[in-house]
Amino acid sequence: MNRTIIYCLAAVAVMGAACAAGSLFFRETPQPQTYTPHATISPGSGTLSADNADDAPITTPPTTVVFDTRAQQRMEAIASDYRFEGVAIAVKDGKLISRYAAGVADYESYAPITEDSLFCVGSLAKQFTATCILMLEERGKLSVNDALGKYFPECPYGDDVTLRNLLTMRSGIAEFYETYNDGYSQNEIPAGTLAETVTNENTAEDNRNQLEQWLFAQPLVFEPGSQCVYTNSNYFLLARLVERLSGRSYEDFVRANIFEPLGMTSSGFIDELLDDPRLAKDAREAQTVYVGITMGLGDIITNAEDMQKWLQSFSGNSLLSDDSKQKMSSDADNPGYGFGVIPTENGWSHNGVFTSYTAFDYVDPKAGSCVFAVTNNQAALRGSISEMCLRMMTELL
Repeated sequence: MNRTIIYCLAAVAVMGAACAAGSLFFRETPQPQTYTPHATISPGSGTLSADNADDAPITTPPTTVVFDTRAQQRMEAIASDYRFEGVAIAVKDGKLISRYAAGVADYESYAPITEDSLFCVGSLAKQFTATCILMLEERGKLSVNDALGKYFPECPYGDDVTLRNLLTMRSGIAEFYETYNDGYSQNEIPAGTLAETVTNENTAEDNRNQLEQWLFAQPLVFEPGSQCVYTNSNYFLLARLVERLSGRSYEDFVRANIFEPLGMTSSGFIDELLDDPRLAKDAREAQTVYVGITMGLGDIITNAEDMQKWLQSFSGNSLLSDDSKQKMSSDADNPGYGFGVIPTENGWSHNGVFTSYTAFDYVDPKAGSCVFAVTNNQAALRGSISEMCLRMMTELL
């Protein structure tokens, strides 16, 4: 386990660092924050105040279910060290050994976060998209070595970019989001002229068509394969490919091929669950969600129980063959990006950010071990969620 943790630490550390022939930029990875955690919350106001925050109590007491006394105590201690508000789980040898929940789910009613609360998990959605692509490859619908132009003949650079380039963030396709961080949350808006055509007056499909056309009109920003640059556009196009080859919506494909087989009954998509009462609300004023364009790259809403089912599925073959799972986590430059995941020595990890939501997952399929954590209040964290999860991996698994 020690070698794995060291490798994981190295993998996370290179997010934003040099990658092979270029640079690997993780646009969705916020830097550790320095603002005061656990600011007081005025019930009914939905606003945060930093007054006397150092003396403020945890907003709601943690609710815990003890499975392994030592593991539970360590998880609570680690969560306390990071002033963590959200839900975290740890699984070892295929068994859930600890679970933690604390914080505020609704800043109007002051309802607490529970183990069943739903959260946006940001870019963790990309591992689902990569899995869909590998499913289609196993069914003979595509090869990850195919050119993008085989399926999108209207794409002017389609002969130069492969599906593997998209999966591993080496395509050179332009990023369609502009990202800014106000110190409390990360927000993304459509870039340039795209902001004039992608609106919530459109349908989801209209916005997706507009985005697709915009992407194909942009020049490549580097020669495909020459650099590794984290770009949301890659996974939007992969999700569009799932639709073209399956003849159904991306959401329906994920539901039928992942959610339903795994019993992920609480999981869905941002366009349909953003107003669900089970959703732990964003601790800050939520950014505008432009309908349709988070597809495949940051669109999943789920809870810890369902994420456990998802991560544990990689210890068997219920979704993918051993060859596909190996490809997902090992087809990357070192250091680099796999298929929707950051490869580690014995598995993979990833982080996700959407406004104040921040999530991280790690899985070691052969050991049957995994960690997942998510918060709706990244401003409360003392440090980063990836650092917290790496401690949990080191001390619990």
